[in-house]
Amino acid sequence: MKNHKSLAILIPMLFAGNSSVNAVEIFNKNGNKLELYGSINPNHNFSNKFLSTKVTSKEDNTNAILGLSGKINITDKLSSYAKIEYKTDLFMPEELMDKQQPNTVRLGYAGLKYGNLGSIDYGRNYGVIHDAQSLTNHIPYINNKSVFAYNDNYMVGRNNSLLTYRNNNIFGLVDGVSFALQYQDEIKNRISDQQNSAGWGASLKYESDSGLTAIGSCFTSERLTSDKNKKDLKNASVDSYGLGFKYDANNVYIAAFYGAARNLTPYHIPSNRFINETQNIEAIAEYSFESGFHPSLSYLDSKGQNSNTPNKSELDLAKQINISTRYEFNKNVSTYMNYKINLLKENEFNTENKISTDNIIGAGVIYQF
Repeated sequence: MKNHKSLAILIPMLFAGNSSVNAVEIFNKNGNKLELYGSINPNHNFSNKFLSTKVTSKEDNTNAILGLSGKINITDKLSSYAKIEYKTDLFMPEELMDKQQPNTVRLGYAGLKYGNLGSIDYGRNYGVIHDAQSLTNHIPYINNKSVFAYNDNYMVGRNNSLLTYRNNNIFGLVDGVSFALQYQDEIKNRISDQQNSAGWGASLKYESDSGLTAIGSCFTSERLTSDKNKKDLKNASVDSYGLGFKYDANNVYIAAFYGAARNLTPYHIPSNRFINETQNIEAIAEYSFESGFHPSLSYLDSKGQNSNTPNKSELDLAKQINISTRYEFNKNVSTYMNYKINLLKENEFNTENKISTDNIIGAGVIYQF
């Protein structure tokens, strides 16, 4: 199983990912632009068992994100663009005594766009499943344990070797309808759980003027031929799809996501390291007051089913309720607090895979530009 930070480590995704709103313009001449964006997120959280006042752990997850995006006009219709995004964990020591990596490149891609024909780019980017799953990323408290938010795992999160084509408004013919096609090349130079064979994905989006949005995403790929556990998989292929919906109007934000996958999720289970079938439900509701307060309530339920477990019993991967609030002082500075109610029960599977059953309280401040 992959090691996940708890609670707020994904908070900056909301702010740093939207470079068009808060970016600092470094250069702008004749439509050729270079922008800098980022965020600093000091935060801390506390864990405790259900119905217990004893704090079982404390954790500092302070981090920072810095991104650079650019656009160059080649002709009246043809332009090139690129983005690189870098993250560092500020709670790490200056000199590491082990191999833990405190700094990561989150995004790095470049591409071309030609009028209504769309854009195409290649590099480290978001997989197409993220298109649908991102709707519940409006406040990323819910996604810190979502199996459909893993990175470097095919086309569900950020990954390398992604060739992505996107087209808005169907070549300019249908307003509000967009689609994406994605190809992922084979990746071998990693640990086994982060390797993948070549695959294809697609995404379709409809967005209305009333605030309603619907997105459907899917991908399919094959396991590497060198995968020693391939013979143990119920089906050698890796398949996934996701459906996302949101309503964003009148100070109300409501979103839901459903995802399903085969042989995608790595865990320690008998005779297999991938769960045969995974299902995921996410939902979030937020109301924005004019004063700057944004309270929200979210829910996450991830289940797996493996053919090698007795009676094909369901495996609880994550189940939680998040009660959250954030306050925006202005467009650059905000603060937040979140209480995660963990609905999982302790069992052998959770212990072996180091799945926490603790409740978590976390708070932090975000400075973004």
